[in-house]
Amino acid sequence: MLSNLSFAQMAIVISLSIIPSFILLFLILYSDRKNREPVPLIIISVISGLFTISLSLLIDKIFLKLNISNDILLSYNNYNIFKIIILASVEEFSKWFVLYIFLSHNSSYDDIYDGFVYSSIISLSFALTETIMYVFSETAFQDMTNLAILRNITSVPLHIVCGIIMGYNISLVKFSKYKKNKMFKLSKSLLIPIFVHSLYNLFFSILSFRNINNYISVVIMVLFIMGIYVLGCLYILETVVLNKIFMNNLIYDKDYDYLMTRQEFLMRRSNK
Repeated sequence: MLSNLSFAQMAIVISLSIIPSFILLFLILYSDRKNREPVPLIIISVISGLFTISLSLLIDKIFLKLNISNDILLSYNNYNIFKIIILASVEEFSKWFVLYIFLSHNSSYDDIYDGFVYSSIISLSFALTETIMYVFSETAFQDMTNLAILRNITSVPLHIVCGIIMGYNISLVKFSKYKKNKMFKLSKSLLIPIFVHSLYNLFFSILSFRNINNYISVVIMVLFIMGIYVLGCLYILETVVLNKIFMNNLIYDKDYDYLMTRQEFLMRRSNK
């Protein structure tokens, strides 16, 4: 497969596959330059893609053995809604598992913005690993480059936006004053990304299996992806605003009056 590629072609494929992700990684870390995270936790986040991909593949194999593909309520034309939701669920759960179990309880996770940093890097690592797997499963140079470009403008941003939503909601849980409704808030950190990811999978499945004019497909795809971008930007802005209030020990409005200030957080941590 790879032996058919020249050195120059291989360099182009590798560059298209990984450079955009490394640029995004740099931007994420640069945005947190005033309160840098510990290198070991960043490394865990960066290499988590291998773990999360392995975990998702394992769970996929278990769930997709269920033979329900002929269920009329779950099938539409040539794709299965159950499988679409399961695929999205296991991928988001894999990322959520690393973020919540391994990182959110760490003492270095000490402000609301950290949720954005860690979850974005975990999601980026997952997306990059997945992109490399898919790109190098192709045999033709043109197919490899086209797939790398397509994933960098669709799938990679989708994963990052789902991670941003996840990190935002986990931060709301971590810095909450009260235990009341904690499980509900925690469930949102997983269920909302699953919903967005499932919607993405369903949308592109419809475009793939329906006979839609190529021009119309491109327009629809661009509009949909722009919507994903806007959603991610809105969550980032909300995260930045809440973190500024948190860091400056200001009073939250009534919608977020359950959140601690940084001073309250540090006092509670020192009393443990």
